[in-house]
Amino acid sequence: MSRSSDPCGSRTRGAAAGAGLRTGPGAGGMSRRGLLGLAGSAAAALSGCTALPSSGEVQESNVVVTDTNALIETAPGPVVDASPEEIVRGFLRAVNAGFSDGFDTARQFLTGEAAQQWKPLEAVQVYSSSTEPQISVAADGSIMVSFGTLGRLSADGVFAPALQDAIYETSFSLVALTAGQWRIAGLEAGILLPFNRMSKNFAVHALHFLTKDHARFIPELRWYPREPVGLARSLVAGLIAGPSAWLAQGTDTLLPSGAALSGEGVVLEEDRALVLLNSQANPGDGDSRALVAAQIQQTLSQISGITRVEIRAGSVELGPAANLPSLSPDIGGVVGMVEGGVVQGTGTTRSTLATAQALGTTEASSPALGADGSVYVLSASSLLRLPQGSTAASVILSVGDPAAGAGGLKAPIADRHGWVWLLAEGQLAAVNASGQRVDPRASWFEGDAVEAFDLSVESERLAVRLASGAVVLAVVLRDSNGQPTGIGAGHDLPRAGGPGASGISWCTATSVGALVQPEEVDGLPEVRMVQVGGPVTTMIGVRSAHSVIADRSEEMILLNDDKGQTWQRRGATWRVLTDEVTDLSFPLP
Repeated sequence: MSRSSDPCGSRTRGAAAGAGLRTGPGAGGMSRRGLLGLAGSAAAALSGCTALPSSGEVQESNVVVTDTNALIETAPGPVVDASPEEIVRGFLRAVNAGFSDGFDTARQFLTGEAAQQWKPLEAVQVYSSSTEPQISVAADGSIMVSFGTLGRLSADGVFAPALQDAIYETSFSLVALTAGQWRIAGLEAGILLPFNRMSKNFAVHALHFLTKDHARFIPELRWYPREPVGLARSLVAGLIAGPSAWLAQGTDTLLPSGAALSGEGVVLEEDRALVLLNSQANPGDGDSRALVAAQIQQTLSQISGITRVEIRAGSVELGPAANLPSLSPDIGGVVGMVEGGVVQGTGTTRSTLATAQALGTTEASSPALGADGSVYVLSASSLLRLPQGSTAASVILSVGDPAAGAGGLKAPIADRHGWVWLLAEGQLAAVNASGQRVDPRASWFEGDAVEAFDLSVESERLAVRLASGAVVLAVVLRDSNGQPTGIGAGHDLPRAGGPGASGISWCTATSVGALVQPEEVDGLPEVRMVQVGGPVTTMIGVRSAHSVIADRSEEMILLNDDKGQTWQRRGATWRVLTDEVTDLSFPLP
């Protein structure tokens, strides 16, 4: 199985048009639930270069605006006798305003042939809004542009974050026309945009695919231009095209081969979206039609104003959508330990799930609550299970020497299929209620120890922190009964790893969090939340915090400190949630 890395890749620098990545300073950020904001700065200015102006006089333009409802942005065309550097500066300024005029002004800076061949939305290289690209002249006369990159947005709407210290470089080759006017003849496909322009002109929404058992959704964030009809069409087209490669092994759409949009694709009328598919998109039976409708409805309902979705495949109405759980379900109360027993909740109204007497030990730790109500705890080097309503727990897994303590087992996580995941003597393992153990493997972590992991809210995606410092996402491969059979291809999440980072926890269905210790002696740790398919947000933690857990659903984040206190963030403030209930964890729904 493969492991994907930063797809921005490294390309050779040269005098002709080209681009590449090299090491340098950079950072980025992203907020929750779609409206994304910048949380950090990218590259510092490179010495010896000319800064690209981010402001300029507003001028008249004779270019037709393509969206009459949008705020009109214009930029001037080429100035007579402009130098090559000025032509490149003007082109980049026109690109920033290009979503108002279909990039017509930007094309005026290109030769006729280059203007015809240039595809502005083929790729978007994104940089921090707080910095400016740097322009310099290469020895051969080509114009070099460089900046600290936040990542790359592909033509199919997938945002791939760059490594934290990546610098993007691209070159423009220019020619003098017969009148002596410089124009750009060679450039990369795509555009360069600051993050605030990207978030203004692109909307980020989750495509909703099905789990293999068709019981839940698995989301994947995509960025598409904001124009409402085009956005709706792009979202449905994205569903038809399917998920990214790393997700494909763990998802399904039930859309037959040959499925495609038909005619206008999506028609918006007041609060209704009418989706027109070709006849090949009809999956056949009623249950399958309802599940296809559920994916489309859940995806399109993210667009403001859409409350009704109707879907036709040829002449066939797909009918009502299947009712599947939300990606932000009610998780229920947090689970923890008090005086040897397992409780749910932290306040005075908390409920007891298992007494020390029922567990058969006063030394239990690391509780987990299964979807069927079973309670799981660690005791020395064993995993115990107490079925709901039972009065005595039983051992379902033991490792190593029973007298060696609990060092061989780490905190368990119970998935919705009845399998309990944990680290057993450094190996990722899963065990069911009868004690059957499986050891799911993937080639991408062979030779590298697993330090921490978490399961996503629908139980089908793993986030794994390796001893090397890398954080990798992958789907769980299962048989028809839900038994884990392996782990899919790895997808690197570079900004969740790195020096000082520890732990890993899903914060929402589309973001994971880690705790990052400060470099300064008196500094405070920070919680770094990495959107899968977007940049990063950070928030200051609390002093002496050593671990982070989250509910995987609504971004409820808890920090544990060295004094035995658990902190919860409420608004902009961290407050002590409890110092009595320990070993807290959130159940999977």
